[in-house]
This record gives sequence, C-alpha cells and structure tokens, in this order.
Amino acid sequence: MRGTPKSTGKKDKPMTSVLLPEGELRVARCDMLDKLIAVGDGDAALLYLYILRHGGTDGSAAARALRLSADRYERAAFTLNNLIAPTEKTKAATDKSAEAPRYTGDELRRARLDDQTFSGLCDAAEGITGRALTEGQLRCLLTIYDYLGLDAGATIELLSYLKSEKGTVRTTDLRREANQWADMGIVTAQAAQQYLTRRADEKPLSEAIYRALGADTEQPAPKEQRVCRFALAHGFPADAVELAVHRTGQKQGHKSLDYTLGILRRWDNAGVHTVSEITALEPETRTSAVPAAVGQTPAQPTDSATLAAWEQDWAARVRSHRRNTEE
Repeated sequence: MRGTPKSTGKKDKPMTSVLLPEGELRVARCDMLDKLIAVGDGDAALLYLYILRHGGTDGSAAARALRLSADRYERAAFTLNNLIAPTEKTKAATDKSAEAPRYTGDELRRARLDDQTFSGLCDAAEGITGRALTEGQLRCLLTIYDYLGLDAGATIELLSYLKSEKGTVRTTDLRREANQWADMGIVTAQAAQQYLTRRADEKPLSEAIYRALGADTEQPAPKEQRVCRFALAHGFPADAVELAVHRTGQKQGHKSLDYTLGILRRWDNAGVHTVSEITALEPETRTSAVPAAVGQTPAQPTDSATLAAWEQDWAARVRSHRRNTEE
C-alpha cells in the first residue's frame, strides 16, 4: 500500500488556474455539467468534453481518441443521450413534488375511459399479466404513466421484462423498477429497449459481481447494486471486485460495501481495473494474499503512514463513530 505523497513544501497551484482566458473557448451548459457530476460516469463526461471540443458525432473517432472499448463507448453514449435530450415528460416528472398523487377510483376510471393511450396500456398490461387489473395495479400504472412520465411503450417494455425475469408482475417490483427507470431518464420505448439489451448483455457479469460481493443475485440490496453499477460502468471484472472485497476484509475485519467502493474508486483513479494491473501497482502482501481463517479477524494496520489518505479519513470516521456510540 502506498503512503500519502509527501508535501513538496511549495504552495499548491490553485485549480482555478486551468480556467485561463488565453486560447480558443468552448461554452458548457451548467445544468449539463451538474447532471454529469451527479451521474458520476467518467466515460460520459469525457465523451461530452470530446463533443464539446470537436463538435463531431463520429462515434468510432471519439472512441479511439478517448481509448474507450466499444462497450464502454456505447454505455457512455447511452448515458449522455439520456442526459442531453430528456423528453418533455422527463422534465415534467422532475419538476413535480416528491409525493406521488393518490388517484381516486373515479379518476382511475376516467383515465382508462378518456385517455386512449392509457387505455391501450391497460389492455396490454392485462394481456401480459393474464388477468384483469386490480384497482391497486391500475393506480400503479397511472402513477408510472402520468406522474413518473414513462410513455406507454416504455411501460409495456417494463411489464414484459418483469414477466420474463420473475414469471409474474408484482406491484412492488413494478413500482421500484419504474422509479429507477425514471431516475435514469428511461421514459421511451426506444430508450427502454436499448437499456434492456445492455442489461441482458451485462447480466452474466452482473451476477458474477454480485457473487463476488456475497449478494443475492436475484434481490441485491441497494448498496450492492450501487457497487455493481460502478464496477460495470468503469470496467472492473468480477475477480477485481472480489479482490476489493478481500482487501476490505483485511483492512476492516468485516464486510463494508462503502469501503469496497472506495477501493474501486481509488483503483479507477489510478487507471487500473484488472487483477494483474492492480497487483502490479499494489502487490499482494503475505497477509493479504492468504485469506484469514474462519472466525479469525485479520490484524489491523496501526501505522497511519501505511494508509492512503482516503483510508486515513475512513479510519478517523470509524473512530469518531465509536467514540460517539460509547458516550
């Protein structure tokens, strides 16, 4: 483990120095930059900068210039397209209050009778599920269609996906997935098809990553999903995630998904993603190479000089939490 770099004694150059007035300028929209920061996808951010600089749409040229594989480029382009060109329904859903409306029975009946598109969606849902919709299911569909902003095509794709994956369409699953799709800007049939194709392609790797995390591959917890999404987006194979989990156990003595994600972020910042790249940068020590015996807690490093800056910060927060708990 490499220690924290020593100070050179010189005053660090302020980051604002990169904003020099000389040279050709390009203007970036602040709302777009905010979205890129929020989504945390480095490849999408690089692609946005490339397009901003060159103004071109040649995907192969962009992928070569950014050294992105075909899969990484497609994921970046998919993310960027959803951020750059949100539909009007997406914007409307974003502006709505956090509380979804509670539609009355009369409102549900009127929506199905008066809105031909929604009526067609309900008919399709009954065809997929094989039975008439209950009032609760009808309310869930109207919430997805009217409040979250998924169009009929996207909702039908979602219903078909749940039926195929789980054998049945439960309202809780439908509501959870629909909220996730809305958050990701997947509100049209085309976007849904692209997302489901990518998800199917990534399924074997996702399941391998969940197994490396010790997660239930059918019902992973939200934090496990977060780590998996990061690993997929940044090109970490399952064995690299397993190594991060192992090193988490060596450092913490227990499972910590936040700590594991911190390790993956550090490796990503260093530009290493495969086990061979990682161990070339951070060779396995005798203690880290051999897993601890069952029931045995690995020795914890006590010399702060052996810890990276983010690890020192983590340890400080753990000590603070323990002090507060004891008090």
